[in-house]
Amino acid sequence: MKLFRQLPLHLMIAALASMPVFAEDAAKKDADSDAAETAVRETSPMIEGVDIPTADILEPKTFSTAFRLYSEGGLASRLILGPFKRLNVGFTLDAQNLVGGGEPDMITPSLFLKLRAFDGTDILPALAFGFDNSGYLWQDDTDDFLQKERGIYFVGSHEIFLPDMELHAGMNWPRVDESGTPFGFFGMTWKFIPSFALMAEYDNVQDGPNNRFNLGGRMWVTPYFNIDLAARNVGRDADSGAERIVRINYVANFPF
Repeated sequence: MKLFRQLPLHLMIAALASMPVFAEDAAKKDADSDAAETAVRETSPMIEGVDIPTADILEPKTFSTAFRLYSEGGLASRLILGPFKRLNVGFTLDAQNLVGGGEPDMITPSLFLKLRAFDGTDILPALAFGFDNSGYLWQDDTDDFLQKERGIYFVGSHEIFLPDMELHAGMNWPRVDESGTPFGFFGMTWKFIPSFALMAEYDNVQDGPNNRFNLGGRMWVTPYFNIDLAARNVGRDADSGAERIVRINYVANFPF
């Protein structure tokens, strides 16, 4: 009888002794989950190809800076913020002849906005909508860009055929107040090793002679620092905007 009276006490002691084990298992599961999530985001997202946007966006509370070196000593500097889960905002500062002997010429700053509307499924692509009024190769004689800005756009992205090979396609309206005629774009990015991706795209699809074919590569020096080497408007001459560019990209967390 004494043994039965002490049984609840023994069970309580056993339960208390097992609590650290359960807590340790829960902590281990949380750590494994965090590690898995970190592994998924082991490198910075590909929010764009050479020129075309993708449906990827920055993670919340992160930011990216990009410095694009282009023809005749030009430098376009861009800052993008990820203040919320699905929203990216930013701006671009563009200066021509910044490097070299020409007189520097500051272009009107441009705005950047992207909203990821749908994350996609195994069948359906991820979707994003955005606005970007940063054009390419400002011309003083026409007081306009040689290659118009993206304007309002939507884009879908989905993995095809091989792991980390993604197809991107969308439409954009550079200047709705002029003609309202939409343009198309499509391209592919393939990150066939963790530190390097190939990029190929066909842009400005609608205005036949001004369609652009771009090729490039992106190399991750560190998980959040990468460098692009690309050729724009391949097969055309310099008067049509053919050029070779270098872009330096960096992603980091907010400092607060």
